[in-house]
Amino acid sequence: MGKTNRFSNEDVAWYLTERLRREKKTQQRIKRVRPKEQLAHSGSVASGKPKRLNHLEIEQGVDRLIQATLEKEDLLKQIISDQAVASGQKTSITQEEILDALEGVDVMDDLDLRALTHSIGSTQGLEGSMVRARRRLAEVESGIADLISRKNIAKAYEDHITRKVSVIRSARNVKSLQTLIEKCELAHMELLARRNNENVTLTKADNEIEKKYALIRQKALGRIDDLMGHDEIYYEAKRRRLLEYRRQLLNSGFVETPSIREEVMKIVSHSQLGIPVLLRGHLGTGKTEIALHVARKYFGYEPEFISGSEEATKYDIYGRTQIGVRPEKDRIREFEHHMREYIKWNPDAPKGELKEVEKQYYQAIVVKGLTTSFFHYGPLVRAMREGKPVIIDEMDGIPHSIIMRLNHVLTRRAGDTVRVQENGGDDIIVKKGFTVLATGNIKSARYKREELDAAFLSRWWSSDINYPPRQETYEILVASLLDKRGNLQIKNSDDLDDLKRLTEAAAEIQRIFAGEQVDYFGEGADAAREIPASLKKSVLSLRHLWNIVRPWKARNFDKPLENYVLNEFIKPSVIEDQIYLVQLFCRFRFFKTWKVQEFGIPGLTETKVLAFQGKQSGPTAQ
Repeated sequence: MGKTNRFSNEDVAWYLTERLRREKKTQQRIKRVRPKEQLAHSGSVASGKPKRLNHLEIEQGVDRLIQATLEKEDLLKQIISDQAVASGQKTSITQEEILDALEGVDVMDDLDLRALTHSIGSTQGLEGSMVRARRRLAEVESGIADLISRKNIAKAYEDHITRKVSVIRSARNVKSLQTLIEKCELAHMELLARRNNENVTLTKADNEIEKKYALIRQKALGRIDDLMGHDEIYYEAKRRRLLEYRRQLLNSGFVETPSIREEVMKIVSHSQLGIPVLLRGHLGTGKTEIALHVARKYFGYEPEFISGSEEATKYDIYGRTQIGVRPEKDRIREFEHHMREYIKWNPDAPKGELKEVEKQYYQAIVVKGLTTSFFHYGPLVRAMREGKPVIIDEMDGIPHSIIMRLNHVLTRRAGDTVRVQENGGDDIIVKKGFTVLATGNIKSARYKREELDAAFLSRWWSSDINYPPRQETYEILVASLLDKRGNLQIKNSDDLDDLKRLTEAAAEIQRIFAGEQVDYFGEGADAAREIPASLKKSVLSLRHLWNIVRPWKARNFDKPLENYVLNEFIKPSVIEDQIYLVQLFCRFRFFKTWKVQEFGIPGLTETKVLAFQGKQSGPTAQ
């Protein structure tokens, strides 16, 4: 049931404005003297009544007040953070003192540099930064006090905060409604999974619940459309979504966009029904990342992981007998087992005897950990025993004879027993939570993979994972350039245009790599024989895009984006693809003024570069 906000938008705005007024009174008690230039900047007059401000001046005053409060917040965070590091460290000589010492001596022989160097501490930079930050903080607080003292500016600021709070709360409700829809979908899936495990059909009450869920979804979507119809709420909701993308990028490098979320819901629904899931797709579509994301976020476990390869054996999946000292967890389990057995066969043993036996068992089994032969369970068996997801990555790379042994396991559910032949027929009881997620490549000449049996595939729910839509890719890249408040960190508008063209180039490269687009005019094509140009192993996936944009941003956009495209993607690609990649990027107006020697790519000639740039006619220029 939704709750009404405890404080109205006006209450919040009044409180924030009043807090600034209280800070002004504190400033007055301290009687800090302000520089003349700041007095002039604040719009106040040194003596007499302040002049009456017009509408434009009030707006400018509110803007300055907003910026000043944000700067104050940043300065306080910086000072607190730096102080935590510098606290307890030896105070260092300042940079000004060093400069004074170096400039104040004409003859170097008269200066003892040893004392000077001993006075420099490792936190000197932080100390100097804190001094300047505190000085700037005093100036900012003084400016805030001047601005908030003007009643018309204070009133306009309060009105602005009232509107802002209203927009933020509405945008937050958009996110809450989207979360409501998601949680209802998960609850619906859980209901279906429960009935499936019970092997019963939906009851009349269950059907009513399904209808209610559909109605909730319909009404929630209607409310979202109503809220998003207001421009301010639309842009604030979008800003918050991009900030959430930024947070996900920084935390895990994986972003759950609408298209991915739709795919995730399908995966979760089938997994909860006990149906194993196979995700197929080309290189770089994010199959493995999606499987890991589902396991961690929706099942709440770090999954067991099996890497598919031609060298994989049944022991890599089920486990193997080893000789050595067991892991501590297994030794403790064995110790507890021996104690239970001893108590079972000696129920009348006195406490003193039990204590002595416990001490001996613990010393022999846990502490010494005597060398012995034991069975080390593989990832598949561990997942069944512990009720966790298991991911079989690149499943079609595992030999067919080994994969076929999974047939029996795929149909097992919680409470079923699985016999592990590698451990002498040991029986494993499958715990609730066990599920199988697998990835594989779409069948093509590019991938050397095992042909999966049709009967085996019939036990799986399969889904083809595509590259993310171009608009979602663009939003993720824009999110990577945001600061913590959602402001774009770019030097000029051309940088944003470069980012858009990079996204468009990525979409075309992905289509060509996947065989969805035929290019008879590309490098290496033979139109007469109907042989299109192709990319052997290079695709501009989201991971590669992130690797291009991240250093570009880290170096403060010091060079055009095309420099990072060349050095972070084209040059690390296989040699056979490099010239064609240059041509593809030239189609999207990258490298328009470059000379052949600037590329440093073997086999790339001046004639080809001019043709790619459209400065010379020829087949490849098209």
